[in-house]
Amino acid sequence: MVEFTTQFCDSASFCQTALRQYGRYEKDADSKQLPFLNEHTVIAYITEGSGSFKLGTSLHTIEPGSVLVMFPDVCVNASAFDGPVKVMWAEMSGDPLPKILARAGLTPQKPILSLADLGENCKTAKTLTRLTEPDAELGALAAYGLAMEMLDNLVEESPRPCQPKVSNLQQYYVDKSIRYIKTKYPQDISVEDVAQYCGLNRSYLGKLFRDATGMTTQEYLIRQRMSVACHYLQIGAAPIATIARSVGYPNQLHFSRAFHKVFGIPPREWQKRNRKTSK
Repeated sequence: MVEFTTQFCDSASFCQTALRQYGRYEKDADSKQLPFLNEHTVIAYITEGSGSFKLGTSLHTIEPGSVLVMFPDVCVNASAFDGPVKVMWAEMSGDPLPKILARAGLTPQKPILSLADLGENCKTAKTLTRLTEPDAELGALAAYGLAMEMLDNLVEESPRPCQPKVSNLQQYYVDKSIRYIKTKYPQDISVEDVAQYCGLNRSYLGKLFRDATGMTTQEYLIRQRMSVACHYLQIGAAPIATIARSVGYPNQLHFSRAFHKVFGIPPREWQKRNRKTSK
């Protein structure tokens, strides 16, 4: 028996994000720090130390477990700290980066959030630890991968996550549903699974889907499966039982009934009428 699973990856919009440099930083309580500007975005995780931090004209409080984002062209000035400070950091750039950080609720107006409640379970901190380990010999791709994982963890663990802002939020969920169906149709998925993936109530997603496509989510799922099945039947790629399993029907009888309901004839009869023959 062959099992084939896939996961949809919506990474195209993030591909211009770059990791510039990364490392760790330690500062004694009495050492002075001059104001400075960053050319790129610096994401810092405070592992030790607390106090106040001045970004632009705003004063912010940080503590262990705080994530601090220093956005480009914002004047940074350490104001006052209680004891030494230890930080893990990554400098990144790219047009998509502000949107990714905004999904975690991090903006130039709100550049700090606390993950202290997560303690040792904080995946953001764990990923940064692996990235900035002084003795680690990471290749460029490995380092970039860890940086992307850190961003993903940051969005996931943020106590104030934000929905992506799109021009048409309803169309966004419909498109997300369609991508999920086109990826997952070979598996035993239901409309409930699609709704759960989108984070919506099943009935509400159904209404959005019907308004946008003229069909229900279930009808679209069946259409996707039957479209692929017809292609396989037409080229004679495999026995019908195998084709049924490949489009999400472990039971050939269930597949045949669904096929007949859509096309009015059994799959074998459809294949006889439409099968392509090699010349």
